Amino acid sequence: MSGHEMDALVARVRARAEVFGGTLTALAAIRADAVGLDGRVRIEVDGDGRVTDLWLAESLHDVDARALEQTIVDAAHRAAAAAAGEHARIVGMLSEPAEDR
Repeated sequence: MSGHEMDALVARVRARAEVFGGTLTALAAIRADAVGLDGRVRIEVDGDGRVTDLWLAESLHDVDARALEQTIVDAAHRAAAAAAGEHARIVGMLSEPAEDR
């Protein structure tokens, strides 16, 4: 392999490493949220579907605990599905040619 070929190879590897680094940063930044129960519950999750924040309105005192639990779970599932979609979109970009990004 010539010096020029080696330089070109190293440049391609560095460029690919930058893409991977950017991908990792984008994955770490994923946040998705969903609202439930007439807007009185909002939940936020990260790219792995872990809950990062939960907001409950003060007006929830009249809601049955089981109904509230189900609302939180439903909102968490919707938020996690949105985060998973974003995760898939970002990872899918890795297989696109660089000129298409």
